[in-house]
Amino acid sequence: MYTEKLRISPVYLLIPLSVLSAVPTQLQGQATSGVPGYVRVPKATFNEEATLYFGGSYLPRNYLRYTSNTYDALTVFASLTFLSFIEVDLRVSRPIGMPDELNYYTVDRMPSVRFRILKEKKWIPAVAIGIHDVLTSVYPGGPRLFGASYLVATKNFHLTKLFLNVETTLGYGTNWWIWQNYELVGVFGAVALRCDKVPWVSLMFDYDGEIPNAGVNLFLFKHLSITAGFLNFSSFTGSISYQFKIKK
Repeated sequence: MYTEKLRISPVYLLIPLSVLSAVPTQLQGQATSGVPGYVRVPKATFNEEATLYFGGSYLPRNYLRYTSNTYDALTVFASLTFLSFIEVDLRVSRPIGMPDELNYYTVDRMPSVRFRILKEKKWIPAVAIGIHDVLTSVYPGGPRLFGASYLVATKNFHLTKLFLNVETTLGYGTNWWIWQNYELVGVFGAVALRCDKVPWVSLMFDYDGEIPNAGVNLFLFKHLSITAGFLNFSSFTGSISYQFKIKK
């Protein structure tokens, strides 16, 4: 019996590579909180003005205090950079598998806002401040389950000889507000590595003030961001989002 070997022209192999290499490097991944960042830590860099993104994330129960570490949760988030220095975000979280008698407790809304203080330049890092659960912090009576207020700085270093970009972030979070649960308290930081030859892939390591985390982020087809990570190197978490400009 004669079997013809399948031959694939090298031209076809170049098609997916050319699509991925067209991914603009200014697009950013989202932390599980929905804001631009790493695995759990936010960064200080902003998207371009009039950028809108939406998506969702998976939060493991082992590090989800507001469900008493009993239930995993899914989130849906959206963010708009409507000015070059202001970004507003909204995240809705819902535990998975919670009993019907606890339905009143199944959704938490977390509005947040970020302000750019400095834009990154050659010798100057990007600097921003952010506040999560901002509305329930001002108006009492609602749950405050993902509260955070922080100052964060981000700086990129390009190692030309190694074809490597190193993005570093350092921040400090306070617990000045009246929240039931705090995130990003104390010193936190992150490092992301991206090879010039594979610009759509970033390896990320962060420390959120409590535990270390690691993950990988993919930028695909100019708009799609996918992050997969492990909290404390043990519990899977992840997010996916779609980004686009709402005006030219």
